[in-house]
Amino acid sequence: MNANPPSKIDEITKERKPMKIGRALVVLAVVAVGAAIWGVSLRRDDETKLAQWTLDRAVPTVAVVAPEHGGGARELVLPGDVDAFYNAVVHAQVSGYVHAWYKDIGAHVKAGDVLATIDTPELDQRLAESREQLTKAKANQALAAVTADRWKSLRQSGAVSQQAADEKVADAAAKDAEVAAASANVDRLKALKAFANIVAPFDGVVTQRNIDIGSLVSDSANANSGLFAVADVHEMRVYVDVPQSFAADMHEGMKATLKLPQYPDRSFEATITTTSQAISAKSRSLLVELSAKNGDGALQPGAFAEVRFQIPEAADALTLPASAMIFRDKSVEVATVGANNRVVMKKVEIARDLGNEVAIASGLSASDRVIANPPDSIDEGDEVRILSPPGAGRPESGKDGASSGQTSDAADQSVVQDARGHAE
Repeated sequence: MNANPPSKIDEITKERKPMKIGRALVVLAVVAVGAAIWGVSLRRDDETKLAQWTLDRAVPTVAVVAPEHGGGARELVLPGDVDAFYNAVVHAQVSGYVHAWYKDIGAHVKAGDVLATIDTPELDQRLAESREQLTKAKANQALAAVTADRWKSLRQSGAVSQQAADEKVADAAAKDAEVAAASANVDRLKALKAFANIVAPFDGVVTQRNIDIGSLVSDSANANSGLFAVADVHEMRVYVDVPQSFAADMHEGMKATLKLPQYPDRSFEATITTTSQAISAKSRSLLVELSAKNGDGALQPGAFAEVRFQIPEAADALTLPASAMIFRDKSVEVATVGANNRVVMKKVEIARDLGNEVAIASGLSASDRVIANPPDSIDEGDEVRILSPPGAGRPESGKDGASSGQTSDAADQSVVQDARGHAE
């Protein structure tokens, strides 16, 4: 039995199958092209964002400060040396051996108190010899005087010549001179003998004793460093080297405060008594002398002290952090932020170095926005991003600046991660 011939429906179905496949391929092609275009667009957006992020990162972020007005008093702290009002090293004027000493270190003495006695056998022998010479000279003087009187009488009777009489009179005068010389030598040796008693030159405290019983002492100035040292500590002198920039502020009668390490909770008042009136060529400083009362003896010679001066500032003075200074080509500049956040470099003149701050004499106004810590590479016209608003005062580390910086870093990392994700 023969098979049925193909119907018209079968023929139509066979004709539509190729048409459906072609349409599907076209749709797939359109989708693929759209996906490619969309991917390229995303990549371009990511590249644009990354480029913008790179440009933003090239702009430095800076903190700005406003110059502050002076007008008050600033404290100047300098190291000082405390010394006694009088300080004497007592040397020996005679040679010998120490017989005894009576005052030790720390002893309070009055002027003329005996500190020690010295045995002087050689001086004693010379003094005894000089006294014998004086006795002999006086005997010769007496004999010459009697002889001269006799020859004068004989000359009146004509028994002797005038020449012989004159010789006897002159011999008597010579013997008088010998007596005077011998007497002066005795007085000199007696004066030296008095120096066998070592005495205090003034009221004070014994600060050194460099001898003991039996010690050999010499009258040579270079033979020893002194037997005793005595200091008058009822009032103290304090010496301070003041930098040249503050020399004009130092004047007689100016008050200061002393702080000593051994008295952390106590301060001492001092007054400038004089200055050297000269700037040291080596240290470029002015030597200033102050006096301080020392009724209770708390201040000691040789001590170190912090000397605190209150320096008045002019009302129109401007101060900046020392970190804002830029030293270039023998000039001092500061970087300020001008219009459109562009850097404007200004040359300034420093009136005074205050340590962490500097006083500006000229070149700056109170309305300027000064970059607190400018990088070395900063230059005129550079664009910057301000971290803190101007006029906010001195920037504080670990507060707003730190949190802003952390926020900026987090945002930058997010941009980079997004760009990398889309690129992948």
